[in-house]
Amino acid sequence: MSKQVVIERIQNALKRHTISHENLPYQNMITDAKADLIEQYKHLQELNRSQLTECAKEDLPGAIQEALKGFETQKLLCATNLPCSLEKLDPQNLYQKIPYDKPVEAFKEELFNIDTAILEATCGVANLGIVGVVSSKFAPRLTSLITLKCVILLDQSKIVQNLAQGLEALKNAKEGRLPTNMLFIGGPSRTADIELKTVFGVHGPMATHVILY
Repeated sequence: MSKQVVIERIQNALKRHTISHENLPYQNMITDAKADLIEQYKHLQELNRSQLTECAKEDLPGAIQEALKGFETQKLLCATNLPCSLEKLDPQNLYQKIPYDKPVEAFKEELFNIDTAILEATCGVANLGIVGVVSSKFAPRLTSLITLKCVILLDQSKIVQNLAQGLEALKNAKEGRLPTNMLFIGGPSRTADIELKTVFGVHGPMATHVILY
């Protein structure tokens, strides 16, 4: 059957049976549960099964120490743009701290044996309870994916209301362009098979701890 015949049949059918249109008003299905951005973010982040700690900026090293203790950390993969020094977050030198400052090929065998990672988030999205992360030379893509446990630091002033604003924040982190690699992390990685049995840690960390400061 030729293309022209198909088009003619469609046109004749439309003449006999007109298609009615109804203009429906747009309704945002993602409702905001709380007026306060930080409270809304905390509520939904906990629902996403992430551990959550809130502290003042000056107390950040202590909060990190408690998170690492809870994760029973032994080896720590560190982004190189953390808001506190490695000496402050581990003053007793309890962990083997490994800065992510070289290509993956240079320490591939070591990288896959690290149990915990720590990095700084670019933003938090309040109405979804997630963090946005931009891959960079300070925190390469694998920082939040390669370890079984992950500590994520989030400045409360960088919490935005919705995903559109979150994308804008990630774009601003790359001088007005969307980054070539970005992640939105809702909590521990999870998936379910056909029997609906949830398994954690398949596509990323099986446990996350977000520290708001």
